[in-house]
Amino acid sequence: MSSSPMLYRAGCWSFILVGTGHLVTSMLIPSTPERDKMVEEMKNFSISLSGSESNLYLFHEGFSLMMGVLLIGFGALNLSFLEATTTPRTRVVLVAVMVSFISLFISINYFFIVPVLLLLIASFCFLAVLVIPKGAA
Repeated sequence: MSSSPMLYRAGCWSFILVGTGHLVTSMLIPSTPERDKMVEEMKNFSISLSGSESNLYLFHEGFSLMMGVLLIGFGALNLSFLEATTTPRTRVVLVAVMVSFISLFISINYFFIVPVLLLLIASFCFLAVLVIPKGAA
C-alpha cells in the first residue's frame, strides 16, 4: 500500500492540531495585571473602517479566532479529499505544500516551538506526498 494517504492524513491532522491548540490556548490565557493593562490599552485604541467603529482588542481577538477556525478548516477540507479519492490530485497537494510552507515560515518568525513543529510535520508530509512516486511503499 502506498504511504501517500497516510502522509497526507498526517499533514492534515497537523493543521487541525495547530488550529485546535490555537483556539484552546487563546481561551485559556491567564489574566495577569500586565495582560489586563495591555488589553485595556488595546480596547482604548479605536479603529474606524467602512463606517464602523471597533478597537484593536476586538480585531486581535477576531483575527485570532478566525486563524484557529481557518487552520482547522484547511486540515478538515484536505482530509475530505481523501474520502473522494485514495490520493488527492497533484493540484490539491501543491496548494497544501505552498500553504504549509508559507505557514511554517510565518510560524518560525512569530510563534513558539509547538506550531513550528506541527507545521514542519505538515510541510514535509505534504511535500513527501508530492515527490514520492505513486504506488511506492
